[in-house]
Amino acid sequence: MSEPRTQRSLRLSSVLPVWLLAVVGAVLVTVLADQSPFAWLLLVFVACVLVSFALQLATQTKDGLVERISVASSGAFVVVLVTTVVLLVVR
Repeated sequence: MSEPRTQRSLRLSSVLPVWLLAVVGAVLVTVLADQSPFAWLLLVFVACVLVSFALQLATQTKDGLVERISVASSGAFVVVLVTTVVLLVVR
């Protein structure tokens, strides 16, 4: 059972920007945050979740909504988790 082409493109267009935001935010926190980078990483993750909800609602498609939100948020979580581990090892 394959997924329709529109669902796949919808997932890519609404999930990848969240992951990109997570990567850019994590890099900025790593480079710029001298004090309390973990608090800033939490804010990056919260921003990613909020952007994820906004992008999914903007698509106005209910089919696969929960899956797309889960994939976007999980990807952002992995990016923040890896950044946190790197910061713990380096500092």
